[in-house]
Amino acid sequence: MPTHKTNIFISFDIEGISAVSSWREVKKDSVDLARIRSIATAEVNAAIRGARMSKQPVGSITICDAHASGENVIIEDLEPGVTLIKGTPRKYYMMHGISKEYDVVFLIGYHAMAGTKAGGMDHTYSSASIYSVKINGRSVGETEINAALAGFYRVPVGLVSGDDRLIDEATLFLGRQVETVITKYGISRSAARCRHPRDVHKEIEAKAAKAIQKLRELKPFTFKLPIRAEIDLVSSSIADVVEMVPGIKRVNGRRFVFRAKDILEFYRILRLMCCLGMYANTVLV
Repeated sequence: MPTHKTNIFISFDIEGISAVSSWREVKKDSVDLARIRSIATAEVNAAIRGARMSKQPVGSITICDAHASGENVIIEDLEPGVTLIKGTPRKYYMMHGISKEYDVVFLIGYHAMAGTKAGGMDHTYSSASIYSVKINGRSVGETEINAALAGFYRVPVGLVSGDDRLIDEATLFLGRQVETVITKYGISRSAARCRHPRDVHKEIEAKAAKAIQKLRELKPFTFKLPIRAEIDLVSSSIADVVEMVPGIKRVNGRRFVFRAKDILEFYRILRLMCCLGMYANTVLV
């Protein structure tokens, strides 16, 4: 009888990798960007190597480049035998491609939710548009939203890497059964005490292997349905544009509330609000 192979989905963000402390370093015109892309790709590779070192049969591995326009991971430097989702737009952005065909999700280079004290480059989906996001009365960040999107397909999160404030957040929501790697320690929004990348790589390898080995212990993360969402935008000018979206209610200058039948519907509305925020910030400034 054939042995089942573990299929892995890796969602990658850049703010949580070991070498980054501010957005200045990752702007397209930054002299540091090429170096940081290389370090980021190496952290993804560490997760791939770790999974393959687990002594469990590994099948397909998909990496979803989920920072900005999705053009950060250097594909030719990746471990072979994987596929990379890159570019924009995408319907499900940071988790585009996730499905029931996968067995586990790794979240690499993630960061804390908007409003987290000493959380490195803290934000939730769009620092230019979104001030805060609540689901069912509880503040959430990208980690919880993306974990729930995987949970829709009954796929659990097995590994999370990022700064110490992100790891506190992930442990609170996802539980201690999820493997975690602290890449740096927050000092302020744009300052951190960073671990050496090679030390981070070694730990990601070890934790990725452990996550695959304990797969049966992992449980999918979900929100109670229907989802009650509350989203505060950065400015009332963005809200003036977002107010045109059907099915959502503006309750004050910046806040919207709505219900979503599931996390997929919530995700699409959130992404639309972010895209409209980009339009408002471009046209109405």
